[in-house]
Amino acid sequence: MQSLQISTAALRGVQQALDTAGNNIANIDTVGFKRRGASFSELLNDSMDSQPSTDKVRTSPAGLRIGSGVKVGLTPLDMTQGSAKQTDVPTDLMIEGEGMFLVSRYKGMDAQGNVQEEYRLTRNGAFHLSMDNQGSNTVYNLVTASGDVLLDEQGLPIELPTDGEITVRPDGQVLHNGEELSAVKIPVFKLDNPDKFKQAGENEFLWQDPNGDSPWNVLNHSDATMRQGFLEMSNVDLNKEMSQVILAQRAYQLNSRAIEISDQMMGIANSIRSR
Repeated sequence: MQSLQISTAALRGVQQALDTAGNNIANIDTVGFKRRGASFSELLNDSMDSQPSTDKVRTSPAGLRIGSGVKVGLTPLDMTQGSAKQTDVPTDLMIEGEGMFLVSRYKGMDAQGNVQEEYRLTRNGAFHLSMDNQGSNTVYNLVTASGDVLLDEQGLPIELPTDGEITVRPDGQVLHNGEELSAVKIPVFKLDNPDKFKQAGENEFLWQDPNGDSPWNVLNHSDATMRQGFLEMSNVDLNKEMSQVILAQRAYQLNSRAIEISDQMMGIANSIRSR
């Protein structure tokens, strides 16, 4: 029975590793996507300390330890820089270094008539211009493909004029026709531990603070620079992911075979016992 439990646990872990690799491959062309790895950890083991120890040179503890298999303990984010793709679109922004853009999503109104917003973080810099939420004809916001509004250092929407040339310097300062726009600067926030953030879909991470603090009051500013007219592509290496898929498939086949052999052995034992 122990062999069945070990192989079954391994099958679950290998299936999760396959799912992780498959998700990486599916997002190989997603702008700003960061791949995830699969880290295995050992399950609890049983120790039979009643076994005699006759080996005088043995360095391990006396007794016999029987493992219970492995599981996927972590699927850590790989935050390495993706390749740059030049688009020459003024609203396309690429982060060079650590950090993410902060965007907000409109969630509706509460019972008191207050606007409800959800804050998210993303590396996807494929923005476009959209009329601001107040319906102004003179100001536009930078928004993502799903309509999330890019925010500044104070948590306010980035507002841009509708005419003229817009330039974004490497430090995030926005210029209109070569002149700085006062209080219009695109920040990049640094995440010390991206794995603690929940993925909310659409290549975004949900901001959830237990104390209810706003992200711009908690997160530090990154030293990363910005490139206008470029997009950061996925950091998925297809060759590496396919190698991981092949290894996972081989491990899956091995454990499936182990279950089959264990079942056959138990069947033989039952048939002998019944005679």
